[in-house]
Amino acid sequence: MHILIGVDGSQAASLACQFVANRTWPIGTRVELLAVGSWAGWASAEDTRVELETLETALDERAEVLRRRGLGVATDVVPGPPAEALMARAADAFADLLVVGNRGLGPLGSAVFGSVSAHLVDHAGCPVLVVRSPDASRMLLATDGTASSRSIPRVLAAWGPALRGMPVEVVSVAPRDDFVTPWSVAGDTGNGAETRELAMHTEIAQRVADQMMDLGWHAAAIAPRGDPGRTILTASEEWQADLIVTGSRSLGTIQRLLLGSVAHHVVMHARSSVLVMRGLVPARTTEPAAVAARLAFG
Repeated sequence: MHILIGVDGSQAASLACQFVANRTWPIGTRVELLAVGSWAGWASAEDTRVELETLETALDERAEVLRRRGLGVATDVVPGPPAEALMARAADAFADLLVVGNRGLGPLGSAVFGSVSAHLVDHAGCPVLVVRSPDASRMLLATDGTASSRSIPRVLAAWGPALRGMPVEVVSVAPRDDFVTPWSVAGDTGNGAETRELAMHTEIAQRVADQMMDLGWHAAAIAPRGDPGRTILTASEEWQADLIVTGSRSLGTIQRLLLGSVAHHVVMHARSSVLVMRGLVPARTTEPAAVAARLAFG
């Protein structure tokens, strides 16, 4: 598989590289480190030279960490807005996973300065991992039955041993009455509707937990009621998860303004690392045929 990591001189980027180095990826995995410079036409030659040297030093240091784990690593420096440059390179390289650190600006800081990680979660064409710690041992998997969340077990399994071995809690949140979902029906209210919706999310969570069990994880399922974004964060804290995995509905601009993006909210507020399964990009691995057969559960 092909992993693209966004690199700068920050501690956040160092954690992103360390996370990748600490996992065991499928044989033949290639890692590309991309640093994005901020220089422009008005920058002096000296300023550009200093920035280039700083980024190249950061790339060399991060690449060495990954090479010591036996990974093939390539590095590059390009100019441009970081999020756009990373998405363009991910598309050109057919990346299976895009990894970035999190600057920890918080909601206010991100609103003012912009957040690369939040932008990638909203717009990237492949899975995006936002790293907040160098490793992970407990996973919360949030699913709602949509296409991107249904792909999660298959993609995680295709990544071989990378995220295996950790216990998983699968959560599917039955939203409050005032939260619109793809299954909302006008006029469908009352205790009967709430019972049916809760039963549906219980079934969604249990089905995904069963799939994860079939694929080699130990998994349990819960289906609480509440605001999806906040409830996922609460469940993560209670489960003591250091990795949240969720899908993205790829809402358009108008829909996002009206409904908000659950994945965006989770990335902005979670204390743990967050993997958002954008797109339906399967990893190209050399996993045994037996594993491939287990993925064909539909």
